[in-house]
Parts: sequence; C-alpha cells; structure tokens
Amino acid sequence: MSKNNKSSEKVLRFRSSERQVHWAISIPFMVCYATALVLVVAYGPNPNWPFREVFSWTHRISGVCLFILPLFVILKSRHDLKLYFYNIKQAWVWGMEDFKFLCLMGLATVNKKIKLPEQGKFNAAEKLNFMILMSTYPLYIITGTIIWITNKALLSWLIHFGMAIVATPFMFGHVFMATLNPETRVALSGMITGYVDRHFVKHHHGKWYKEEFGKDEEDAEHHENEDK
Repeated sequence: MSKNNKSSEKVLRFRSSERQVHWAISIPFMVCYATALVLVVAYGPNPNWPFREVFSWTHRISGVCLFILPLFVILKSRHDLKLYFYNIKQAWVWGMEDFKFLCLMGLATVNKKIKLPEQGKFNAAEKLNFMILMSTYPLYIITGTIIWITNKALLSWLIHFGMAIVATPFMFGHVFMATLNPETRVALSGMITGYVDRHFVKHHHGKWYKEEFGKDEEDAEHHENEDK
C-alpha cells in the first residue's frame, strides 16, 4: 500500500500544513462568530451591561488572528503552495456529479438506498463551503478593519453582518457533519491526525481515492497474485 499510510486501514487525507491552515482559520472565525453573537443578541438591546468591552476586544483580537495566523502558516509551509493551489482548484472546478450530489445529499441522509455520485477530494457541499469562505474572507478583514477604525461605518457593518448570516447555515452544517452525523464524523480525524479510515474515503471520496491510492492497490494486488 501507499507509503503515506499509517496502517492498511488508514490513509493520509490531509497533510500537517493543510490541517494547520484549517484550524488557523476555523478557530478564530468561530471565536469571532460567538463573540459577535453575544454582542448583537445580549449587548445590542443592553449596551451598558458589564463586560461588553471584554467581548468586544475578544472579537477584535480574534479578527486580527483570523488575518495573521493563516498567513503565518502558509508562509511557514510555503513548500506546500502547490498543494494549496490544488485544493483551491478542486473547490472551484465543478461537474454534473457535484450538482447531482447537492440535489441528493438531503435525501441520502434519510434513505440509504439513494446512491450519491463519486466525489473528489472535497464533496460538493465542502466545495460550496470552501468557495464562500474564499469569497468572503477578504471582505471580513476589510469591513472589520473599517468598523474598528471608524466605529460608524454602517455600510461596512451591514456587509460584515450579512456575510455572517450567510455563513451561519454552512458553519453549523459543517460542524454537524464533522461531529454529530454518525455517517461522516469519522472524517474529523483527518483534520486532527491527518489519517482517515480507508473504507470511509473509498465510499465518500471515491474519485480522489482512486487518483491517490488506486495505483498502490493495483501494485499490491499484483504482488499478491505473484506470491500465489
């Protein structure tokens, strides 16, 4: 089997640099989201409640981290730039199987007889999430900076807030699939250790699995046949 495998039951799905970029974005973003929710829901109607500045500065600092940490990780692991560009390309290149996946994914969760089309490194839902993140990321940084500096930038605040509303279902959907859904939560190990169960990858990312590990399996089967 592939030299990337820890064992015959695991395959390397994400390298260390990919995982670091993921957490460098997701952790500050979720802190930003949580503090913004508190500021809007709790302190919006009651701006004089105590500890407002604590949440406000936590939001700002996590926003700075959202800008600095991914850049730091990317620069530190610049030898993997080709991999980053590959991932970006995967997110933006769509085929009919991706649209079919989006149409059927809801039904497939309640009806196991429905077969979803083979997916690449990212399924269509992950691609959509990735595309929205890439499109809004610079706008979050720009509008957040304007709001911080001017403190009266209504248009920037509306854009900032609107993007957070749009991101809400995608973020919660992503968290649900990674932590609660029994069919897909096994994939979370890919963003922690880098390794995922081979059968899961075969089933959920069959196209990518064949590209990455198909040759290894063919060679292994060939050697087994020779031994017989």
